[in-house]
Amino acid sequence: MLKFAIIGAGAGGQSMATILTDKGYGVRLYDIDKDKISRLRELKAIKVTGVIQCEAAPEVITDSMEEVMEGADVVMIVSTTDAHRSIANACKPYLRDGQIVMLNPGHCGGALELANILRGEGGCGKDLIIAEAGDLMYGCRSYELGNILHTGLKVSVSVATLPAGDVDRLMEVLGPVFPCLKPAANVLETGFRAAGAMLHPIPSLMNVNKMDLGESYDYYMEGITPHIADIITACDKERVAVCKALGVDALDLGGMLTKTYKLEPKNSLYELIQSIESYRALRNPTNTSHRFIVEDTMSGLVPLASVGHELGISTPMTDAFVSLAGAVCGRDFWSEGRTAEKLGFTGKTLEQIHEMVR
Repeated sequence: MLKFAIIGAGAGGQSMATILTDKGYGVRLYDIDKDKISRLRELKAIKVTGVIQCEAAPEVITDSMEEVMEGADVVMIVSTTDAHRSIANACKPYLRDGQIVMLNPGHCGGALELANILRGEGGCGKDLIIAEAGDLMYGCRSYELGNILHTGLKVSVSVATLPAGDVDRLMEVLGPVFPCLKPAANVLETGFRAAGAMLHPIPSLMNVNKMDLGESYDYYMEGITPHIADIITACDKERVAVCKALGVDALDLGGMLTKTYKLEPKNSLYELIQSIESYRALRNPTNTSHRFIVEDTMSGLVPLASVGHELGISTPMTDAFVSLAGAVCGRDFWSEGRTAEKLGFTGKTLEQIHEMVR
């Protein structure tokens, strides 16, 4: 049986570790948070409830990168995307030929950033399959450590490798384990098609007054009103335009949600979001350091806008929300985020960009 190293013990990482352990795979779970790891070790098992139900204890729960990597066939990085760079550098000394290293998800440019670290100057020099999913495979959340609620089962999650030709090798190994994975043409599709940056920082910033007042609300059901849905739609049109300029055939957000959750089409994005049962009762961000704002601005809005600028696509709405997030958080996301320059796209033609990911 395959052996998995799960890097990141948030709701997604705990879910993946528990489900894979329950299926009989060897699993080691890692997190940099020593207190979290200590508390997880004290539990007899991690529980998954909701649409998926199981209970299991990974064979190893650790804050040691060396320990979690021992014997791993597959390294699944299930962390916030702003941690990808530090995780890649931390696991680099322990990688070996033939391993799969997969981001869950990669967001815009994740696999490119990972490959630059692991294969570039000072890399590990190993023959790796580097992959990224277009989204987290599980619709899940955790209100209590070690107790994960699954609110929806995603039936189709895109996955790609860098180079793109490695995807067949990837699917031979992981296809039977994760039936929801569907091969994409390349990492431009998995990265730029994803729409988390539409659903996370925009509603969070539009409701920042509630955050300041300490008000609790249902994030999707109350936080996305008809007019906020219209603003999201305007930003999403820019995302689709950037995808088109990259040669990526991307669904708009409404079409993507309809496909992902097997829904009936609705007249508006607002009506569609209101119909997604797994979106109900999700707690709102309570501070400006929340991943919905920071992660999705740095790894979603910034690369969309920056690559758009590089390709001559106007992104005024996206630009505005990057700047707004910076003002609210007191940070310069234009310099911190994944820019076209950091992805290696600066000065390249579309043909040269496609050669990078082929």
